[in-house]
Amino acid sequence: MTTYEAAGHLDPRYRTVLVSSAALNIIMFFAEGAVGLVIGSAALIADAADFLEDSGIYSLAVLAIGWSARNRARAGAAMGCMMTGVGLVALWQVVERLLWGGAPSSLGMAATAATAVAVNLYCAIRLAPYKRGDASMRSIWLSTRNDAVLNALTIAAAGLVQLTASAWPDLTAGTIIAAVNLWAAGEILLHAKRELRARDAGRR
Repeated sequence: MTTYEAAGHLDPRYRTVLVSSAALNIIMFFAEGAVGLVIGSAALIADAADFLEDSGIYSLAVLAIGWSARNRARAGAAMGCMMTGVGLVALWQVVERLLWGGAPSSLGMAATAATAVAVNLYCAIRLAPYKRGDASMRSIWLSTRNDAVLNALTIAAAGLVQLTASAWPDLTAGTIIAAVNLWAAGEILLHAKRELRARDAGRR
């Protein structure tokens, strides 16, 4: 890790990006969650929970900017735990929709997911210069990158819902959202654990 990558979180522009991204994500949590509940889309509800998680991650990252490297690694671990929670929420939404049944509105899914793609791409582009930092910075980058990909998947699922008049594409997208979030959470937790071990070894 270069000196810039190690201290990239101190760049004032990074804080600005985090604050604006947190605001956009909390707005999308309410907007996408409301649409998901109205049309009965497991994928949108799971993704709305992801926006809430991202808003928390960005806010935590702002607070952690001035922390020591060890505490920033701990913040990365906390973010990994938050991502795990989102994955479990997404799985629960899939189970709930399986029990209730019914196909969501494909147009509502596609339009909302397209808006989510735009928001996540905007955040990802602004965060790209900081993606090679520590566990905290990497967790933010991975989460935002994954979100943009998963939003595109939701748009594809909406098209399949329209073609098949079935809820299965929506449920499949919700399941994939859960799986990706759980996988990313595991990667972040492992990265943070390695950083903490390295810091402990350096203190001996």
